Amino acid sequence: MPTQGLLNHLYARRSRSVIGEWGTSPLTIPEQVCVQREMKRPPARYFELGVGQGHLYQLFVEHGWKCTGVDPGDWAGRFPNVYRDLSDVDPALSADLLVAFDVLEHVSDPVSILRNLWKLAAPKARLYCAMPNRESLRARRDREKWRMVRPLGHVNYYSKKSITRALKLAGFAVRYVRATDLNELRFPRRRQDIKPALIEMLGLGDQWIVIAERR
Repeated sequence: MPTQGLLNHLYARRSRSVIGEWGTSPLTIPEQVCVQREMKRPPARYFELGVGQGHLYQLFVEHGWKCTGVDPGDWAGRFPNVYRDLSDVDPALSADLLVAFDVLEHVSDPVSILRNLWKLAAPKARLYCAMPNRESLRARRDREKWRMVRPLGHVNYYSKKSITRALKLAGFAVRYVRATDLNELRFPRRRQDIKPALIEMLGLGDQWIVIAERR
């Protein structure tokens, strides 16, 4: 297992071995789920671990939320209240909504990271996270050639049971779990669209979307 210092070093330099390609779509499917569920309520305190390109973070800023984030990359420095490390965040933050999309596959000790998020969360705060699904159709079929296999990039892969246990050990209770193939579910109009639609409908996609609550 690589050290967290090495992983942070590679991520901060946008190493292709760690983060691969960033998509061109403003919001990913997990981010869209978060916005649809949370943007309806009054603005509160928002915390994001792994701000990345900042599309989601900026959206919450623009809607009046009090936002704090962490990202070791230089690109995130243009956003307000974004720090390099979790240790730089005010421990009295008490965030009402926390997000850690595409983070837990990159860290050497995910339970420790989740426990740190628990410390920053208000009672009953919701945590949204997304990570590779080791039980997906492609993971079972492709094995070591699975598209989510990325040495140094992805150091953890999750089953429904393992992510539920990790969150429980950190003090969170899982409220929602869904597997997605990172495709918007639409009626298939072409033959080649049928398989992706079925994978999405049957919950056999490559990524988990998880919502948990601080206990």
